[in-house]
Amino acid sequence: RVGQTNGTRQGRRVRVQANERNRQPHSGVRDGRSLRWVTEPLPALAPDLAALAAATDRLLVTTGHLDDRTARQPSLLPGWSVGHVLTHIARNADGIIRLVHWARSGEPTPMYPSLESRERDIEAGSGRPPADLLDDVRASATRLAVALDLLVTSDDDALDRLVIFGAPKPGQKPDSPGRTLPFARLREVEIHHVDLGLAYRPVDWPADFVERTLLFVHSRSGAVDVVGDPADVLAWRIGRGTAPTLRRLDGSDPGDPPAGW
Repeated sequence: RVGQTNGTRQGRRVRVQANERNRQPHSGVRDGRSLRWVTEPLPALAPDLAALAAATDRLLVTTGHLDDRTARQPSLLPGWSVGHVLTHIARNADGIIRLVHWARSGEPTPMYPSLESRERDIEAGSGRPPADLLDDVRASATRLAVALDLLVTSDDDALDRLVIFGAPKPGQKPDSPGRTLPFARLREVEIHHVDLGLAYRPVDWPADFVERTLLFVHSRSGAVDVVGDPADVLAWRIGRGTAPTLRRLDGSDPGDPPAGW
């Protein structure tokens, strides 16, 4: 389900390297004529919210006619059915709502009480009827949209306040500014939409999402020197398979992506 390109992307290649002078991650997109290097911009919340709304709509279109057989079939994530992935998407929305509260109020409110509770909630919700799964995804996305609208109107203290994305680990300190939450949710929706294993594939990711997320991943786990379709590079970097378009600059196979993205 990865490795396919459409007519607008064929021939595009992506190369990533580390700037040796300032050690900041960079990404270049080659269109056959030039190579431009860019650094990840600060998040702009209004465009992020618009992109998230569009991504959520696409997810709901893909799952709009979900039946029981499809809900029970394996997803592309090992050990998870389509129902598991949809439940995770819904619980992720509720978790981000808690982080919005943390950012706006200053009251530490974990996204999940623990990794174990997160997994229990996903398992408990995965076997529900398709209508209940979809109602949960829609309702949680609506609640989150309300919370993120409040975040957009918050002051800089809230937008800059650090929170912990994901289940907190022992000794972990907050490291994610509140202003990054819309993009964090966008990544969850776009990536897990592909993980459903239905009609949505990496080639369907918007190009600006692919480029920005590549920059984010490289900043987390280090730069690599791999060329190929940008969507295929992103899918590989986040452990979603190795497409035939991918090669290292010396022509060898890309191998395993760096861990810890």
